[in-house]
Amino acid sequence: MHSIRYLEHDPNSARQFSTEARISSDCFDIRIENAQWSRSGMATIEAEQNCLLRLILSSADRTLSFSNNTGRFLDRGGDFKPLGPALFIPSDTTFQFSHGMTDHKALICLFNPDALSPMMTGMPWNWNGCVNDNMLNLDTPYLMSVLQRLARECMSPGFASELQIECLLTAMALDLQNEYGGQKVYEANSPDKLSTATVKYIRDMFEAGPEVDWSLAALAAACNIPARKLSQQFKNTTGRTLRQYAAQTRIRQAKSLLLNPNVLIKQVAYQTGFQNPASFTAAFRKEVGVTPEMFRSSV
Repeated sequence: MHSIRYLEHDPNSARQFSTEARISSDCFDIRIENAQWSRSGMATIEAEQNCLLRLILSSADRTLSFSNNTGRFLDRGGDFKPLGPALFIPSDTTFQFSHGMTDHKALICLFNPDALSPMMTGMPWNWNGCVNDNMLNLDTPYLMSVLQRLARECMSPGFASELQIECLLTAMALDLQNEYGGQKVYEANSPDKLSTATVKYIRDMFEAGPEVDWSLAALAAACNIPARKLSQQFKNTTGRTLRQYAAQTRIRQAKSLLLNPNVLIKQVAYQTGFQNPASFTAAFRKEVGVTPEMFRSSV
């Protein structure tokens, strides 16, 4: 993907980038990069059709941490603001940052929201007038959790990594749009039922995995709908309760993992959010009619 331009304004700022791991497709490019600047300087990142997310993973030297880096969106002007561990640069924006001496590892994620899913095409990905300094420090627990999982998936890719990454990015793109976009896209279309976008958003949160908080309170906060109302509207819309949907999602994910003979049954249990293999086996038998071992043997 080639829709990000990096321009170093200070030619005397010695910088070194090295890519430790990478997973890419037509709609995303995720890298784990080691970055080192031996001098302070200033640079500009021009985002074109892709969005950029960055998460600092570690610093080789705490005295050279990322905390001395500041940035601003050039079109908005204003003073440089301190950068948090995670930042978001929307498409079609220009970001300018001032960096000090630093040596760190970071997750760099480029993605095109329109290309992530057919359902995403036509969504209002319009960041004009919505860019703000909060994007320089993403402190939402859900977003941080997804970014950390993306980093783990990139460093240790496993079965269906690309599919899992697309699901994670889809959920995160919708959350970013809901948080920073020009209009909310998850409000119910009627007093009794949820909109298609809201159901899709909830589904993507479940698909993101057990690291994401699936509690009713967390889902209600993310959708900006009261918990009791969300629970009733979800059942009216899908015919299932949120608890039933969560259980079915776990079992569906488990079935996919069980197709890989190199993944142990207990690993499948923990990766799909069960407390122990025994509870996983009981839930799987109840839903599928056979034990995980029998299911694996049959396929």
